[in-house]
Amino acid sequence: MNRAAPGRRSRPWSATGGRVREMTDDIRLDTCVTATTTPGGPPPGTRHADALALCRPVRAVAELAALLGIPVGVAAALVADLRDAGWVTTQRPKELTDDTVVSVALLLRVKERLENVNVS
Repeated sequence: MNRAAPGRRSRPWSATGGRVREMTDDIRLDTCVTATTTPGGPPPGTRHADALALCRPVRAVAELAALLGIPVGVAAALVADLRDAGWVTTQRPKELTDDTVVSVALLLRVKERLENVNVS
């Protein structure tokens, strides 16, 4: 188990000024977050920059929280700040219960890729 280094530590929500964000329809656990190619707004703070660096492949809000080691509500607030400043875009994942999204061709491609995965 990793232990934190001794000394002073800040609380996870200090990066957002004490704000946390409740999961709503615009930002949920599975919301996809992607860094923009033409960012806007002022440069993000340290914790915001850490989150932004992790969004270079697409990440979910829950995944960002886990990678940063912060509560999901704090991660959602960071994402909202970055989105409002133009540093990231957010998108809800596609609804996979819709037959127009999941096709036989898609399932065959997934099956083929899974068969070709090198398992060590």
